[in-house]
Amino acid sequence: MSLYLKSIWMKLKCDAQYKISFILITLSTSLYSLVSILGIWILLDKFGSIDGWTRSEVMLTTSLALFGHAVVEMFGRGLDHFHKQVNNGLLDRILVRPRNITLQVLCSDFEPSKIGRIIEALAILIYGIVTVNIKWTPYKIFTLLLMITGSMTLFFAILLLKASFSFWTIEGMEAMNIISDGGRELSSYPISIYSKWFANIFTFIIPFGCINYYPLLYILDKGNVPVWYSLTPLAAVIFLVASYGVWTIGLKQYKSAGS
Repeated sequence: MSLYLKSIWMKLKCDAQYKISFILITLSTSLYSLVSILGIWILLDKFGSIDGWTRSEVMLTTSLALFGHAVVEMFGRGLDHFHKQVNNGLLDRILVRPRNITLQVLCSDFEPSKIGRIIEALAILIYGIVTVNIKWTPYKIFTLLLMITGSMTLFFAILLLKASFSFWTIEGMEAMNIISDGGRELSSYPISIYSKWFANIFTFIIPFGCINYYPLLYILDKGNVPVWYSLTPLAAVIFLVASYGVWTIGLKQYKSAGS
């Protein structure tokens, strides 16, 4: 952990040398997500609700998806660029070091410019919590924290899975962003608005619906849902275990770049 914190500190010191560039990149990334948020806001301002979900309630689903995605983009940038390390032969250097391989890959890059997106997501989350009439209990607060953790876990698992495919191919890796970026947009809305077969895919295979929609049904008291809905974010842990399994298989079969 100390190694990871040192790598973050070094990256922050480097970015501090180019303050204007850092500010501009942070603003541009923040503007990108802000446009998406405004699109949702305008849509709900026009129609009032989506499938019975008010604007404030949809903002809760949106904020959880945006927060998890932004945090993982900030701290997991090394995994996002892992295919470049494989292509350039830098992974061979990592493999001979007496440190955890996954930790070294994470330490290889850090993206502080995503802080703007994290602040936006937190602001929307606070707005949703304040404006939605929720009868808070200690267990509902626990469920909310579980949702936040589940969101970060799921997006990290997807990023790890994306990096794992670099052991077999480095072509078309950008296509894997469809899952992470597309999943962020998909889970910004209640999953009930999609076709049943489509919703089932993103519930039982890639559990986006489990990190916000189902536990929010419990928190918001929407219908007579069972209490175990509050525990569905744990599905992200199962997905992480599966992704780590693929990552481990890739590491074991990796032969070297030969350079």
